[in-house]
Order: sequence, then structure tokens, then C-alpha cells
Amino acid sequence: MENDKKRPFDEVDAAPLGPSKRPLQTLSEDGPLTQQDVVYFKKEAIWRQMNFYKLQAGELQREISRYEKRYLAFIAVHLLLENWYSMVISAHRKEDTSPKKLDLSLPELEIEALLAERRSQLTSLLLLLSLGVLESSVEKFLDILALKAEKDAAEQLQRDLKDRLHSLQYELEEALKHNDRKESKTLQRLANDSHIKAEEPENGHKGGENGAKGAEDERDEHVNHQQKQELEDLKIEFAQLKAGHDSLEERLKVALASLDSAEKTSAELARRLHDLDESDITKSRHYILLMDQKNALFETVLQLSRSKEELTTKLRQLEENEGNFVRGVSKELEEENHRLKDLLTKAECDLVRVRTARDELLGKQTVLKLEAENMTTNEELVKVNDTLNQRLRSLEEQSLQSFEQNTDESLALLEKPELVKRLHILNEELKDIEAAFKSTREVNLAKLKEVVDREGLMKKLTIEKNKADQKYFASMRLKDLLTAENRVLKSQVAKSQELVTKLTEVEKAYVSKVDLLTKSVDEYRIIKESSIHENAKLQETIKKFTKAREYAGKEIHMLKEELSRVKLEKAEAMAELGTHKTRESKTEAKLRATENLLVKYKQNNTSSILQEDEKQLEALRSITKCSVCSKNWKNTAITACGHVFCDGCVQERLAARLRRCPTCNKGFSSNDLLSIHL
Repeated sequence: MENDKKRPFDEVDAAPLGPSKRPLQTLSEDGPLTQQDVVYFKKEAIWRQMNFYKLQAGELQREISRYEKRYLAFIAVHLLLENWYSMVISAHRKEDTSPKKLDLSLPELEIEALLAERRSQLTSLLLLLSLGVLESSVEKFLDILALKAEKDAAEQLQRDLKDRLHSLQYELEEALKHNDRKESKTLQRLANDSHIKAEEPENGHKGGENGAKGAEDERDEHVNHQQKQELEDLKIEFAQLKAGHDSLEERLKVALASLDSAEKTSAELARRLHDLDESDITKSRHYILLMDQKNALFETVLQLSRSKEELTTKLRQLEENEGNFVRGVSKELEEENHRLKDLLTKAECDLVRVRTARDELLGKQTVLKLEAENMTTNEELVKVNDTLNQRLRSLEEQSLQSFEQNTDESLALLEKPELVKRLHILNEELKDIEAAFKSTREVNLAKLKEVVDREGLMKKLTIEKNKADQKYFASMRLKDLLTAENRVLKSQVAKSQELVTKLTEVEKAYVSKVDLLTKSVDEYRIIKESSIHENAKLQETIKKFTKAREYAGKEIHMLKEELSRVKLEKAEAMAELGTHKTRESKTEAKLRATENLLVKYKQNNTSSILQEDEKQLEALRSITKCSVCSKNWKNTAITACGHVFCDGCVQERLAARLRRCPTCNKGFSSNDLLSIHL
């Protein structure tokens, strides 16, 4: 690790530091490598990376130009198709409105919807134009399948060629990058330094007079080496051109042979398509299948027509039977209904007569109840009169006793005012007695009058009672008659109810039969409708088959156009494949020439040269390999101190929390890392 440490600048140049100079644009010729040489080496690495990026940019630019050409061709085809579509639609439309233009900037879903609408319009127009034209479809289907298979194979070949093209481009870029590294002046300087260091111990005892001669020999050797290198490069380039020429000749032969076979096949297919024999059509499996389906459909149509006639006759018979049965049942029900209505009116009349008699008897009963209540009131009044008479007698006796006590002597003893006072009292009592007598007299007279009226009313009521009794007995006799009639009516109603129940049962039976008949009729109708529907479906399928057959011809034409387009793409892909094959043959020739040169170089070199090469490789490894693990390339720089290591060692130290530089022990973090390419 100590050997990998970079020397400070003052050890290389002991002169005092002046103002900062511009970085070196050239490499130093002799002496050990300085810090500026390292900077120059980094510049060379950056320049190589820039050349690599420039190469990639050139490839991308060529790719963009190719895509631009394809885009312009696509736009031209799009405009041509738009004009063709507008002309076709305007020629077959009665309206003056122009069709909607296809805007390529719309979303993908709207474009697909518009294309589907256009496809449906074109198919409808083509079907209308091609009705009645009978074309063969079997051979066309076979040709379509063959063309689809060829199209799939061409697309698969195109994908494989694109993958191969990407891999060859990557290999070419790697080879150019490796070549740039081989042409690096810094690496050549390192190789020369290692060679000089190996020769210094052997030639150190020679004098200064041999130094100039050795330098001159070294320059001659360098010139010879450059000339040999140019010769080898020319040989490699010649081998590449020869291999490319051979590959182009082979491709030309293959293309001509494939073109001849394709033209023959195309002519044969065109002849067969334009002039199909009837035997070819009849031998076709699809034609035989369609004819069998047609015959089967014709037989099913005949069977359905026969079943339809049978069902119509049965349906008419069932409708006639149902009408007769309904008319008979309705007539019987009407007769029974009239008879029951007559019985009901008669019973209602008898019920009204009974209710009137009942109301009269209830009125007489209330009158008799009132008379009985009046008799009880008369008895109470008599009792009250008796009590009043007894009270009067007792009062008279009291007055007599008081009169007897008040004799003349006692009156004589009294004074005049007292007498006058008593006289007034007696007058008032006399007036009261007279008033009470008058009132009692009036009450008695009223009571007597009321009693007389009651007696007259009682006589009338007795007369009415006798009449009511007679009417009651008559009503009872009428009641007996009504009960007898009611019994007869009840028996008749019971019989009529039994008849109604029987009729309801019969009606239920007939209704069940009618339901069964209606269900069977509905089933027959459903069968009839289903048969009609099936017949319509079969006719629609026949129409669909005919339309599909006609549409297949149009589809074949479209597929032919698609095949021509695929052939063009295939030709472009084959051209690209040929160019890539040419490049590949050139690179293979260059590789073989380089390998031959390497074998020759290894055979001619001595062991000392091999040792020098090994030392040079070790020096290069010491510069480009990580000083910690000595197996990975240096690709990560620590910006805090400037030392470079591999990414794995740096990440391991960060993961182990050993955030110190292995060379200078200076601290760093994950933000101080910079990815580089040497």
C-alpha cells in the first residue's frame, strides 16, 4: 500500500513553488511519472470516454435519421390513405358532409374507436358492392394462413436480427474502446518506463558515449515498429474488406435465389387465385362443410314448417272446443242465476211484510207500558191526597184546641195592640188557609179531570188492546205461515247451494281443463315462436356465412397488401442484416489477423520481452487495479483526498463504519464518493 501512495509534487520538482501553471497538454518524455502526468492520464481517460459517448451519439443520430425517414414515409402513407378513404366515402354517400379526419395527436383509445368505425363503414360498403358475387374462399384461406405464417417467421427473424445488431454494436463499441486504450500515450509511456527500468541494471556500467548511440537505435527501432504496425493494420484492413466482399457476394446470391423463388411462387399463387377451378372448390373442406350445413338447415326448415302446420290445426280445434264449452257453461249459469233471483225477491217481500207487523206490535206494546206507568202514578196521587186530608184534620183539631184555650176571659185580659196583632195573624192564617184550600181545590179538580181523561184513555186503550190482540193473533198466524214458507225457502236455498257447489266444482274442473288447454296452447305458441326464431337464426347464419365468404375475399386483399408491406420490411431487415453481417465478417477478419499477429509476435519475442510485457502489465495493473483488494478496477474516487479504489472496497468500509481512506487515513462519507472510468 505504501508503493501506491502518490508522491507530493515538491519531491518531483525541488524548485520553489511559483504561480500556478496551466495543466500539461502533452506527456513528459522521460523520468518518473509526476502528478501532472497522472492528470494527463485522467484527461486521456476522459477523452476516451468522450469519444465513446460521441460514437454512441453518432449511432443514435443515425437511428434518429432512419426513424425520421420512416416517419415521413408513414405520414405520406397516412395522407394517401386519408385521401383514398375520403374519396371512397364521398363517392358512395348521398350526403355532402365530408368524413371525419383522423388526428394522430388524439389518445390511443379514440384513434382505435375511429379506426373501428371506419372499418365497419368500409366493410358495409364493400359488402353492398359485392353482393351476388360468388368467389372462392378455400384456397384464399390457405393462402392467408401461409402468408400469416411467413409474416410471423419474418417478424421473428426481424427481432432476432435486431438483437444480434444490438449485440454487435455493443461488441464494436467495446473493441473501439479497447483500441483507444491501447493507443493511449500514457500507457505506452508506462510500457517504455518499465522497459527502461528493466535495462538499467544491465547497462548501468556503460559510459556516456554509448548513450547517444542507444538513443539513436531506439528511435530507429521506434520508426521500424511504427512501420510494422502500419503494415499490420493495412493487412487487417485488407482482410476485413475481403471478408466483407465475400459476405456481400454470398448475400447477393442468396437474395437473387430467394427473389426468383418468391417471384415464381407469387406468379403461381396469382394464377391460382385469379383462375380457380370448380374441382378445387368442391374438394375444399370448408366448401363441403358449408354445403352439409346448408342441407341440414334446409331439412330443419322443412321439419319446422310441417310441425308448424300441425300445431296450427291443433290450435284451431282446441280454440273451437274451448268456445263451445264456455258457451254451454255460461248458459247454465245464467238460468240458475235467474231462478235464484226470483226466489230472493219473493223472500224479500215476505220479510218486509213480517217487519211491518213487528213494528206495529212494538208500538202497541209501548202504549200499554205507558198506561201501566200512569196507573201507578194515580195510585201514588191518591195516597198523597189521603196524607193531605189527614194533615188537614190534625190542623183543624189543633186550631180547635187553641180556640178553646183562648176564651173570652183570656182575650179580655189582653191589651188592644196584642189583640190587633193576633187579629192580623189570624187574618193572615185565614188567607193562607183559603189560598191552600183554593190550591188544593184546583189540584183536586185537575186530578179529577186527569182521572176522567185517564179513564177515557183507558177505555180507548182497552178497545185498542182488543184490536191489537186480534192483530197479534192474526200476525202469529201469519208468522206461522211465514215460518213454513221460510222453511220451504231454506230447503230451496240449501238445494240451490248444493247445486251451486256442484256447479262450482264442475266449473273448477272445466277451468282446470281450460288452463291445461291454454297452457298447451301457450306451449305450442312458444314452440311455434321458437321454431320461427330458430328459422330466422338459421337464415341469419346463412347470410353471415355468405357475408363472411365475401368478406374473406376483401380480407385476402388486405392481407396481400400487408404481405407486401411485410416483404418490404423484411427486405429492409435483410439489408440491415447484410450490413451487420459485413461488419461482423470484417471484425472477424480483423480478429483473425490480430490473433495471427499476436501469435507471430509471441513466437518472435524472447523471454526478456515477455518479462518486460509482464512488468508493463503489472505496472498497468498497479495503476488501474484497486490497491486494497488487487482484483477489481478502480472506479470510485474519494473527493476528500483524491485517492481512487474500487466501489466494492469503499462500500465494504462504509458498511463496516471504517470511514477512513486506506492510503492517507483521512475521513470521508458517502457524499464524498465520485464514480470514474479509467
